[in-house]
Amino acid sequence: MADRADLLVTIQTGRLEELKEIAANHSISRTGSVERLRVRLIEQLILDEEELAWDGIQDMSNRHLTDILKVFGIKSSGSHKDKRQRLWLHVHQDPKTLSIDTLSDMNRDDLHELCARLEMPRSGNKTQLVARVGGVLSSQEGAWGRIKRSVKRGAVAPARVPATRKEVPVTVEETPSQEEEMDVSIIQEQTAIEDDTSEDEVIEVPLDEKVSDEVTEEAVVETRPLNSTIEAGAEIALNDLQSREAEVRSLIRDFLLLGEQTPEDISAFIEDLTPRGFAVEHSIVRDAVLNLVEEMAERRAAEQEAQSLLPGSWRERKAIRRFEEQRNSLLDVLEETLHSARGDIPAARMGFENHARESGLDLDLPAISGRIHALFDLQISLNEMEMNVDPVAARRDRAIRLLLRRVDEIDATARATLERMEMQIESLERIVETVIRRNDGQFTSLEHSLMIRFLERRGWDANHPEVRPRLIAAAGALAVEMGYISEDQMPTLPGQIALDPERVTNVVETLNEVLESFGRKPARTVEELDKNSEEGVADEAEVARRTLDAADAVLDRLRKMTEEGA
Repeated sequence: MADRADLLVTIQTGRLEELKEIAANHSISRTGSVERLRVRLIEQLILDEEELAWDGIQDMSNRHLTDILKVFGIKSSGSHKDKRQRLWLHVHQDPKTLSIDTLSDMNRDDLHELCARLEMPRSGNKTQLVARVGGVLSSQEGAWGRIKRSVKRGAVAPARVPATRKEVPVTVEETPSQEEEMDVSIIQEQTAIEDDTSEDEVIEVPLDEKVSDEVTEEAVVETRPLNSTIEAGAEIALNDLQSREAEVRSLIRDFLLLGEQTPEDISAFIEDLTPRGFAVEHSIVRDAVLNLVEEMAERRAAEQEAQSLLPGSWRERKAIRRFEEQRNSLLDVLEETLHSARGDIPAARMGFENHARESGLDLDLPAISGRIHALFDLQISLNEMEMNVDPVAARRDRAIRLLLRRVDEIDATARATLERMEMQIESLERIVETVIRRNDGQFTSLEHSLMIRFLERRGWDANHPEVRPRLIAAAGALAVEMGYISEDQMPTLPGQIALDPERVTNVVETLNEVLESFGRKPARTVEELDKNSEEGVADEAEVARRTLDAADAVLDRLRKMTEEGA
């Protein structure tokens, strides 16, 4: 036994080279990290008589688990279930491959197996399984996979190697009195307190007392003070969470709207509850929130399934009919609720849910609660779409369309310049605003030239024949959208004619006067225009006929001259 205790100290405090040498001497695999090698050596050399498979761990008593965890040099306090989870993780899993970050990459079968080994429910979708396993890993973070520093430095007394468990028949010779039962309970309480408050302290217990403890442990319920099992202030924090459960459920609904959540998302969501006054630094509170996330995910899945199914009962059919009758009034109340909440979506959701319940709607049915929250989510989405109409993005988009108008018809140099301007549209917007403000809100040809020269000094080919008109037009659009000039003052691209009815009339009158000066009568109506067109066609036919006659006469003369010469 002394040799085994010395070997345990060597394994707990040894470096990688020493551990590899021990493994080689005992024909044990030396692969893996130093911590995995340390676990393997302790398992095969120190605890070789222990059954450390999952079934064996389930059969271990609370005290025996504490001794085993101390031999491995990891945290040994906590509930019976926590110790079983921690021991199984430490012996059978590697923290480098099993962490909150790697859960999202696992398939559902792997997560199902982990839930079974960690004594968690195995029903639900992948998100729910990830939440359960992630909750265990979060609560056990830092408690497994690596030996404690105090043990590795040898700063604490060496752990006692537990003796092999033996089945001891329970023989009851006489019924103990009430005082004896109380004495046994007090002794066990003191032993549990000493074990939890000083987990690195070794208490040598005679073998007969140890066997007696193991025999009576199954019969006597372990009672511990509240402060040894629950962190300071955790009970108050848990009560506060339970009193605000409706608010937490509302927050979880908004969180689940984003789709499938990763463990990182769940952890971030729990941390975001701190500004709202929830003490999530306590593990018991975090576990309660994780349970609510799991429950709400199952509830939301049931609601979505109920949306696509026919009513399954008379109660559900009647409730859906009542909901449809109150839909319009619910929409009116929803708008008022959102307005009064002033952006606090969880509070608005709680208020709307309470109103629906007060209206007689049966929110215990997934078909009704799903419809209520779908109505709320739809209104939120519509409001967000209205708020997402960004005037800044709209004016920049208009300017970019002018910059890139028919860009495929210009040369590569101009195209590259315009594409560069598109990438830096925000800088162009600031330049336009500066030029206009320095010239008292004017954007005339003088300001155009000033802007072009400024851009040329910055290395832009702004005076290119294909770039300049597009640039000025885009700058004009930005100036209009920012309110510095009006639409009629905005410069346009060549080929873009602003058709003003009064100006078009003036142009037509001027052209008519020109026709009259040449002795032609302009057409004032459609009928006159058609008549002039017919007369013009007749005149053109007569001219063509005369031309052909003249050509025939020339040909006849040439023919006669040829015959006379012959």
